[in-house]
Amino acid sequence: MQNKLILPKPWLSWSQLTCWNSNPTRYRREYFECGKKLDTKYLRFGKGIAGILEELAANITLLEDPVWVKSKLGLDINSDEFLSFKENLVVCDSPEFEIKTDVLGVPILSYIDSYDSVDNVFREYKTGKIPWTLAKVIKHGQLLFYAVALKYSIGEVPEYCHLDWIQTKDKTVENDDFWRQNEKKVQITGKIKSFYRPFHEKEIERMEQTIVKVAREISDAYVNFLKEI
Repeated sequence: MQNKLILPKPWLSWSQLTCWNSNPTRYRREYFECGKKLDTKYLRFGKGIAGILEELAANITLLEDPVWVKSKLGLDINSDEFLSFKENLVVCDSPEFEIKTDVLGVPILSYIDSYDSVDNVFREYKTGKIPWTLAKVIKHGQLLFYAVALKYSIGEVPEYCHLDWIQTKDKTVENDDFWRQNEKKVQITGKIKSFYRPFHEKEIERMEQTIVKVAREISDAYVNFLKEI
């Protein structure tokens, strides 16, 4: 980098990069002005699943505990939905794997859902009702961002990763409070679809260039913001 970066956060993350590219106004509100960040029940559910997977990486036998399964997954341990979930779930040895590294002068921070420290590959889990497709997975830049993070922290580009789509549905919850009647709750269906995603050097280089470009744009905008306050 020719000039020193002045960023609102010590590290550039994937969420920051995609927020800046998709909605610079929202980025300024959330990161420059420290405004309230986007929060929905779907985002909270996704974070909850991440915590559950972290527990399972430490102790996979929790899937044999009907009380744990019911309280955490909302499923009966003998149901077809749970048996399907259990059969198709794959977790690696390092959940919520933190990476802090420098990419061509840009400090970046990543939390990989599930990292295989032996083979240097990883899995990213996505929840939701809208189906994932292979084409959508290939276009999903977050996977490349993580691959770049591993390249600069481990010293080697991962050969591939997997994106696992954990399908969810909205379930009506009975509630006696009149203002919360017919409340919808997010619940997993038990279906998990896994996509294999290989990495190639050219696209890794393009993501490196994107990281540098976005970091410079954010830095320039932030410097101007600081001048105005």
